[in-house]
Parts: sequence; structure tokens; C-alpha cells
Amino acid sequence: MATPTHTLELALDTSNLSARNYLKNYFNEVAHLSNTVRRFAMRQLNLLKRDKQYKTLLKEYIALDKDNPHKKELSHQLSDIVRSYGLYKYGLDAFARNQRKNMKYIHSDVYANICDDIWQGVEKVLYSNGKNIHFKKWDEFDSFENKKNSTGIIYDNGYVYINRPVNKPMHGIKVKVKMPRNKNSKHYQYEMDCLKDKTKYCRIVRRMFNNGWHYYVQLVQEGVPPQKHEVGKGRVGVDIGPSTAAIVSKNKCSLKELGTNQNEIKIFDKKIKKLQRQMDRSRRISNPHNYNEDSTIRKGKKKWSYSKRYYKIRNKLKTLQRKRATSIKQWQEAFANEIISDGNVIFIESMSFNGLKKKSKETKKNSKGKYQSKKRMGKSIQMHAPAQLVSIIERKLSYAGGVLFKVNTFKFKASQYDHVTDEYHKKKLSQRYALIDGEPVQRDLYSAFLLMNSESDLTHADRELCFQEYDNFKKNHDICINELKEQNILNKTNNKYPTSFGLNKL
Repeated sequence: MATPTHTLELALDTSNLSARNYLKNYFNEVAHLSNTVRRFAMRQLNLLKRDKQYKTLLKEYIALDKDNPHKKELSHQLSDIVRSYGLYKYGLDAFARNQRKNMKYIHSDVYANICDDIWQGVEKVLYSNGKNIHFKKWDEFDSFENKKNSTGIIYDNGYVYINRPVNKPMHGIKVKVKMPRNKNSKHYQYEMDCLKDKTKYCRIVRRMFNNGWHYYVQLVQEGVPPQKHEVGKGRVGVDIGPSTAAIVSKNKCSLKELGTNQNEIKIFDKKIKKLQRQMDRSRRISNPHNYNEDSTIRKGKKKWSYSKRYYKIRNKLKTLQRKRATSIKQWQEAFANEIISDGNVIFIESMSFNGLKKKSKETKKNSKGKYQSKKRMGKSIQMHAPAQLVSIIERKLSYAGGVLFKVNTFKFKASQYDHVTDEYHKKKLSQRYALIDGEPVQRDLYSAFLLMNSESDLTHADRELCFQEYDNFKKNHDICINELKEQNILNKTNNKYPTSFGLNKL
């Protein structure tokens, strides 16, 4: 059984120019090797798809039923053909090992991890819904890691040793980590408590700032991190949507918009769009030969050149994107602490947020005969990152000994069920309330209430439990809605709450 792990991130002191250059060159090699292996995988996949024997056997395999005894034999034959093209885990490792002979920095554990990541993509193409392997841009490589804390990247007593033994000053570099200056602060104490745990392995991370890359080490520690927040006991239902979350426990009801101050996020987005336009203008001025007369990009192979101004704007853009993502994540970490303080057994719906981001396949017209937009909820999900919140809650619960249950969305149908009549009533998305026993109840909060009272098979609400808990829920529901209405009146000019809360109907 795998031991629990947690991550501690510490800034690296790269004031020394040689250390910065060493890390820069290391990331360059990581990017080069990764894309070289990707190119090999893409070429071999294309050759495999043109293999006549493979195509014939694959058609036969797909046509056979699951219980057909001949299917297993075909599976072995297909696997042998795939392996003959080097498309297996150790085949990619062997190719990368051969490429690494001419490289100076990459450790064997690092390239093995690179191959593991690429192999996951190859598996999706071969055996799942993946379409192709894709290259990554140089500045998209923001981390590399090893497999153990004894070679390659070593953390020891406040220093990180890269390609260098701890006690032998030869090759590689030795970089000091930065600790909080105030030794009496809670932050310092937390980091010192984390460092008492055994370090499994290290990960080097870089982030873009206005003055260039800043480097960090992430120590993957064995055990559970020091707990800074209390964890409650009991059931909690959480109905997470693309932009909002409803939380119901025995003690209270809560309805919130996901993410930090949305005005702040909108300011970030406005600045990001402005920088993207500046980059596009700069790119067009520097590469007029790559564009057609109608300003579209010319087809075929192209060589791009970029000005110093372009790189400066790009650094600003990456800095803003990092700040935006950090702002949302910090809020979600605090919100997750608030949720688990209500209970340690949490029920949510198993949502596919990637599916909600995709455009609709069906073409529709409105009442005026005009085509409706096929866009769905991609922008809202990008602004609020609901999937990230789910992963944060799951991680925090695992440390606290709690459990996260994901109910079957299609069987449970929390938004349609009425525990009083024991019937399902489909509602339009615009209807933000449910009529329960003749009284309007906020739709998301009621769904969270049903999730909290889920049966053990996670396919239906426990009706008896719903009857026992409903009066307490309704009391907490009314308190929550009245508080939101009062705050909405006070903050009317700032558009405090989204219309999806449905406050005007309650």
C-alpha cells in the first residue's frame, strides 16, 4: 500500500549567475529530449496506422464479441505488431537513452519520468480516445523531477544538489533554499515541521516573473502534513457547478460563487487580452512573409523570428497568467478548509467538466430563425476552475482521514428528485428553485441536501433520512437565503451575486 505523501515548495537562491545558467540549460535539455521522444512516438504511430496487417487485425478484433475466445489471440498479435514499432514503455526508454548520450545535464531518473509521461499519451492513442501526440513549446516545460532523493536531484540540510554528490564538490551545482526570515512565524514553523518527514524525491519548478524565471524545489515528503485547520465530523453535501458551489451540512447551508473576487479576475483577463493583442501585432510586424494578404497565416512550413519587445511582453503575459491562477487556487484552498470544517464525509456528483467545456454538436436556431451559438460553459469553467476545487477537497480529506464519495450523476439526478413525492421532475436550467411540499427551495442547495443524504450505493437519496433532516435543512436554508438577499441589497451596485442563485424567485 502506498504511503501518504505531501509536497513542500521552497524557493531556490539563484542569485549566482552560474546556478541560473545551469538550471536554464537543464530545462533546455529537458524540452529538447521530450520533444525528440514525442517526434519518435508520432512517427511510429503514423507508420503503425499504415500497417496493412495491423489494420486488418484491428478490424477483426473490433468486430468480435467480448466473450469470443479468438479475441485474446488477436490481442496478442496486435500487441506484437505494436511492440515491433517500438511503441512500448521500455521502447521509448531505449530511444531516449540513446539520445541522452550527447547530453550533459539530464539524469537517468529525469528522462525515465519524461518517457513515462509520453507513454501515457501513447496509451491513450492506442487504447483509448486519444487522437495524437503533440509537441510542447519550450516555455511550457516548467518542471522536471527524479525518482529518489539519493541521486540526480538531492535535498539535504537546506541545500539542493543537482548532478552532484552531497559530500563531493564535483560537477553539477549546489543551491541553497530560502526559508522565511521570521523564525517565530507560523509559516516558518510549518515548513520546519514538514522538513522533519523523509524526502521521497525532488521536483525542480520554474515560474515566470517580470524579471525572468524564478526557480523552486518541491520536496515530496513521506507522511501527512501538519494540520493547520480543524476537520469536522459528519456528512456534507456539495453541489459544484461550473461557477458556483452549494454546501449543506447539519450545521449550516452555504451558497458561493467559486473563485476569489471576480472583479479581480476580470481585470486580469482584460490585461491578458491586451498583452495578447500586443504580441500578435509584434509577431505580424516581424514576420510579414508568413501572412497572406487577407491577414491569415500562410500554409506550409514557416520560420518565425521574434523581437526583444515580443519576449518582454511574453514574460509579462506569463506573469499575469501565473498570478491569476494563484489567486483562484489560494481562494479554493481556503474554501476547501471551510467545507471540511463542516464534516469529514463529503458527497459530490461525478461531473465531467471537460465535457461541459466542449461546444455543442447540434446546430439550433432561435425563434427569429438565427443560428444559436454552439458555445457552452468553457469560459465559466476557465474562470472558476471547479475541477481544481474537487481535487483540493479530495487531497485535504485524504490527509485528515475523511472520505469523498462521488455519486452516479445519471442515476442520482439530484436536480430532478423530490423526496416528498418520491418523483422526478425535469427542470429547465433557468429554473433556479424547486417546489418542495409547496414551498420554493433554492435548487442547488436542495441538490446538495439530497447528496448529503445519499444511500450507500450512491445512486439514490435515502428518503427516510431526507424526511428526518429536512426541517433542520429548511431552517438553515432560509437563514442562508435571507443573508444573501441582505448582502445583495447592500452591494447592489457591485453586482454581488450571480443570477444563477435565483434570489429574486425565493
